[in-house]
Amino acid sequence: MRKVIYIAIIAAIAMFCLQGLWIGNMYRAYVTQTIGTIENVMSVSIGKEIAFRRHASPYEDPEHPKIVYKAADDMTPEERSRLKGDTLDLDMMTRQHIGSNLAEMIMQFSQDDFIKKGKFVLLSKLDSIFRKELGRTEVAADCCILLCGKDTVTVINSFGVLPDERWAKSTRLFPIGTKSLQFIQVKADIALSPFLREMILILIASILLVVIVLGCVIYLVALVRKKDKLFKQREASVNGTVHDLKAPLNSVITLMGYLKKKLPDASLQKIVADTAAQTRNLVNDIEALLITARQDKQKIILQKTETDLLQLIERARESISIQYVGKPHKITLESDFNEAKLRLDPLYVTNVIRNLLENALKYSNGGVSIVIKVGKEKNEVVLSVEDNGWGIERKYQKKIFTQFFQVPREEVVHQHGYGVGLAYTKYIMEAHGGSISVESELGKGSTFICRFPVK
Repeated sequence: MRKVIYIAIIAAIAMFCLQGLWIGNMYRAYVTQTIGTIENVMSVSIGKEIAFRRHASPYEDPEHPKIVYKAADDMTPEERSRLKGDTLDLDMMTRQHIGSNLAEMIMQFSQDDFIKKGKFVLLSKLDSIFRKELGRTEVAADCCILLCGKDTVTVINSFGVLPDERWAKSTRLFPIGTKSLQFIQVKADIALSPFLREMILILIASILLVVIVLGCVIYLVALVRKKDKLFKQREASVNGTVHDLKAPLNSVITLMGYLKKKLPDASLQKIVADTAAQTRNLVNDIEALLITARQDKQKIILQKTETDLLQLIERARESISIQYVGKPHKITLESDFNEAKLRLDPLYVTNVIRNLLENALKYSNGGVSIVIKVGKEKNEVVLSVEDNGWGIERKYQKKIFTQFFQVPREEVVHQHGYGVGLAYTKYIMEAHGGSISVESELGKGSTFICRFPVK
């Protein structure tokens, strides 16, 4: 029960962690998108600030601009010879992050020209343009524009309130001119409220889902605990009732023994003896049921003695033949030796053999043939019970030794037993230090193999 509670707690914690991880990923995506918008706004603002400086101080000769854009292949040798100034290597400048397109690179050459004339970036004007452009977007952030030196660390000037470094997010560096002597950068403290407004419904739904799931788990755990308590009470009651059945049955066996001695007729004595034997088998079945039900709580105590396994087989065969006298069958014994002396508990091992023979008769049609074989392999005595009955599908062969498991049969076939015999048999064999296994094929029969250690 505690395992179920621990699993429920771990599942709830895992759900909260997954929700937190998902929200964290969404917030990182929101921050990345916001920074991208700020960078686009700054790029536009830099272009407008350059246009402002150009408008405030027009070219000396507007009819002859200093920047000409024309593909080299389209120029005549005379045009090339008249060219004065610098030419642009677009690929190289892109690799140096000076600009990503021709317009940006032309702006950078304009910056070079302004720097030569001592007309540096008007940071206050750039800030004004930037904030105006940023106001047209849905970005909510406190921004500060930094003018950095060549090492991109030293701040030459700044405009705006510098946000707390712990929470500030930085844009990429915008070079001023092609020489990369100065850079513009924006540090922003991105507001959390827009993100929360977008996510509030999802967050509420996620929290409600976790609470509902956790509530269902707690309810199920409580229900399982209640059912488990009732089951234990019922189990104790049933076990007590079954145990109490042994006393009157033992009294019947004693009475049968007394009647056998008093009756003069041999045929009546045999009937009484057979009845006593069947009653004794019923007591053994009750004992098997109790042992199987309690095997996890109470370890069985064996009364081991030097016993001939072949005699136990004969005793079990005789008992089963009386019990199933109305069903045609044949039980034969094949042994590699005349006696098989082992240290074992004769009562429990006899019940094991009876269970295997009884199963062979239960799960077969009339006229079943059962072969009991006894041999030796290395340090083990091997007892096998082979029949030509209905057989067992491979997928059920490991489950049949589980307590209260029954092989599903067709509806036309009557379901025999309660799934106790083989679980009891496995328990007894393991208590003796041995093992039991099965080899079976559907429609051809089964072979149960018991291995007893020889010490």
